Amino acid sequence: MSDRIHVATRKGLFSVRRGASGWSIERASMPGVHFTVVLPDGRGSLFAAAHHEHFGDKIHRSTDGGATWTEVGVPTYPEP
Repeated sequence: MSDRIHVATRKGLFSVRRGASGWSIERASMPGVHFTVVLPDGRGSLFAAAHHEHFGDKIHRSTDGGATWTEVGVPTYPEP
């Protein structure tokens, strides 16, 4: 069983780690941003989907366990 979980909330992204005294928040990222999902890809990256009321939906990627995040392009469809 893992000793770390990543949580997406309406108040930002949180990394939560289990220690000797129980679970505690290790890191908070992008406070105040509404995130709908955070997903590890199995190759060392984390992906998170943010829902901005004004700017629309955005995808962010972290390659260092959630310490830093960069916005990645969303999929686009060809013109009909």
